[in-house]
Amino acid sequence: MTASTPRTCAPQARASARFPRWKHAPAALASLALAAGLVAASSPSAQADALSGKGAQFLTRSQAKTGWTRVILRLNGELNAAQAAQIKALGGDITRHLPIVQSVEARVPARNLGRLAALPFVRHLSADVSVRKDDEFTVEGSEADAAWQQYNVSGTGVTVAVVDSGIHKSRDLGGDGSRVVKSVNFVAGAADASDECGHGTHVAGIIAGNGAASTGKRFFRTFLGVAPQAQLVNVRVLDAQGGSDVGTVLAGLQWVDDHKDEFHIRVVNLSLGHPVGESIETDPLCQAVEQLWHDGIVVVCAAGNEGRVQNTQDSSLDNEGYGTNYGSIQSPANDPDVITVGAMKSVSDLSQGPYAAGSRASGTIATYSSRGPTFYDNVLKPDIVAPGNKVISLDVDGSTLDTEDSGTNQIPMSSYAYTKSTADSEHYFRLSGTSMASPVVAGAAALLLQSDPTLTPDTIKARLMISADKWADPQGNADPTTYGAGYLNIPASLASTVVATETAASPFLTTDDQGNVYIDLSRAIWGTRAIWGTNINDLRAIWGTRAIWGTNAVGADRAIWGTALQGGNVLSSSRAIWGTQALWGSRAIWGTSTDADRAIWGTRAIWGTNAVGADRAIWGTDLSPIVINGE
Repeated sequence: MTASTPRTCAPQARASARFPRWKHAPAALASLALAAGLVAASSPSAQADALSGKGAQFLTRSQAKTGWTRVILRLNGELNAAQAAQIKALGGDITRHLPIVQSVEARVPARNLGRLAALPFVRHLSADVSVRKDDEFTVEGSEADAAWQQYNVSGTGVTVAVVDSGIHKSRDLGGDGSRVVKSVNFVAGAADASDECGHGTHVAGIIAGNGAASTGKRFFRTFLGVAPQAQLVNVRVLDAQGGSDVGTVLAGLQWVDDHKDEFHIRVVNLSLGHPVGESIETDPLCQAVEQLWHDGIVVVCAAGNEGRVQNTQDSSLDNEGYGTNYGSIQSPANDPDVITVGAMKSVSDLSQGPYAAGSRASGTIATYSSRGPTFYDNVLKPDIVAPGNKVISLDVDGSTLDTEDSGTNQIPMSSYAYTKSTADSEHYFRLSGTSMASPVVAGAAALLLQSDPTLTPDTIKARLMISADKWADPQGNADPTTYGAGYLNIPASLASTVVATETAASPFLTTDDQGNVYIDLSRAIWGTRAIWGTNINDLRAIWGTRAIWGTNAVGADRAIWGTALQGGNVLSSSRAIWGTQALWGSRAIWGTSTDADRAIWGTRAIWGTNAVGADRAIWGTDLSPIVINGE
């Protein structure tokens, strides 16, 4: 298989008010006969209306299916015994309580979804869909080594929660793994929180590996994480194949929120996700990460690996022949609060060998890195990009990722040690994907927090974005739906003095009546109370001074969004943000029309190569997990 072909493997609300803590009342269940009578009261048409109004789009389709459906039930308040009885009367089995999003996880017969939605105490239904991991970090790629020297920071005193497939004990994580201060497991059937997949350990090494297994006279190259003295909390939510479901991930996030003070957790890394199936207003994962964010935890998410339209190259297509799959950011990376990270790749000097570090200056976006804006809500994402291609980090001998692809992820000892041996390393291997880029930024957040523990998540996001190197492709096009605010620059972020007195939520995109695309400043952090100010010069600080979305330079006579701005709305203009045509070709951001069947990605599903249809629902086989080989 060529290096460009994905391989199957298991990994990858705006309601900002906090939800009250609640627990299941331990009272006796009410009469099931009475409960059955209550749920039978609504008519079939009322049930259909309830599901349409309260359920995500794919649940509406699910009710026509047979068998069981896993759902997340968002409730209006604390679940009492009578309400639990009504769910049970519909054949429902409550499998987990999720107070972080005021919800329960349940299995219910698909035929009863409408009746379930009609219950007055049910606020919203979301599918408990599959979640996957998103799969070389070299220190030079993020300039972390310069940050260590200039600012004397290494992550000391900061704890990062790795919500992933587990963390294996490693010398690089403190002898017997002593810098992993706590491990918890939420995977059903797993004996403990150890890493059978290999994904979580690789992520942990990128964040906090100290290079112990590649340090000394025998070695000419040392593999260090971004914050090599940070502590880690291991929250296992992915199985040996790197798969999971929303309910399991929510349980892990609930634990992090409940124990953040005990273990001083300041950062959470989520190198996992699933295709967007509903608005951020109702998506359970989005609601959970917002809760963590508002509770003072920096949440860093992988953008996803769906940046290609197809996985075979065609010289007639852009994005290096694969096509560009706009609107492919995954959940929960689609949430405006969190820091969403895309993956960069660097071109190595092959004369120095196939495992040589790439140059930052040669960096460009990895073809697989998911592009914004987000589906349903049109949030401008990603927020930032970081090294994510062919990242060398910690290996788990015998794990799924260690053995797949006939060992092509392995690196030889001779690539970093003085040896004549041709044997592969027992300690390190390489993976590619936004899963690898996200922990680079999580490590950067840990460095910022060591330098100033009083920083809020919003200020950290603001500093990372405003200090990022503004980036463009070789043709000079700097697309914010590809590169976000730019390429992570850790020393510059440590030098920044920006303070977010308001939210640092990512802005929304919209269109005018001519189909031109622009930023909705009324909902953006750089609006009238923007932390970067209120004028065009401050906007340029985020996305650069070049014409990042058109052929004309950004200047006083030509605002980014067109010829004029009034009250947060674009006036008629022949050139909005990306001009009369959307950045990605001849179609506007929602296609050539506003028809419901011409959504943001055109005629193809954002998470696969087939259109969404009755025979290929968005919760079906398109959710096959993939790991991207390096390019």
